[in-house]
Amino acid sequence: MRLVSRSLVDAARSPSPWDFGNEILYELCRKHPFHRDIPTVIAKIWLIGRSYAAAIERRKKKDVENDAFYVDVVAPAVIKSKIDTWIEKVSQHEPTNSRTLDLIVSTHAEVTSLFNRISGLGKRSLASKYLHFHRPNHFYIYDTRAIEGMRKLSPLVGRASSRGNVGDNEYRKFAEKCARLQASIKRDLGISLNPRQIDKLLLAVCETEP
Repeated sequence: MRLVSRSLVDAARSPSPWDFGNEILYELCRKHPFHRDIPTVIAKIWLIGRSYAAAIERRKKKDVENDAFYVDVVAPAVIKSKIDTWIEKVSQHEPTNSRTLDLIVSTHAEVTSLFNRISGLGKRSLASKYLHFHRPNHFYIYDTRAIEGMRKLSPLVGRASSRGNVGDNEYRKFAEKCARLQASIKRDLGISLNPRQIDKLLLAVCETEP
């Protein structure tokens, strides 16, 4: 039996009750793509993180209350970073080739490291979601449900390569498999899915019986 059926793919492409809320976040990042002022940075990190259960205020050392943490720690650190340069480099390349995938993975690692320095905790999932809303055709959404869905598709996508020197290794392996899944669906069904649709597909697979 086909691991990814036409009905699953069609469902991933169909409207969802969550589309309106997600579009608000996409629009926020389209209208305010840069990280130059404290209110904009707070709005984006706060709303994306809270909406996707990956809030940056979940941190190792809670020595200040959350409002001050965003204003005095989070926003200044992000503004001081090179996040706009990292995102712009990715934007200059088409998302569907192996060289771009390496750049996507290394950019995700930079943002994960930035969020880790801010919070003291691993923020792999938040980094993937934050970058996705800025460049939705490039970055795959990483979280535990997507990983479980991908695990169920392992006979289709296979094992990731053993290259451990490109970005965060866990996200690299996940992104490689997402790219293979996109290619497989394109080859077998003639349908191109974007990263948001891949996420919807993985969530649906996750919810199926083993």
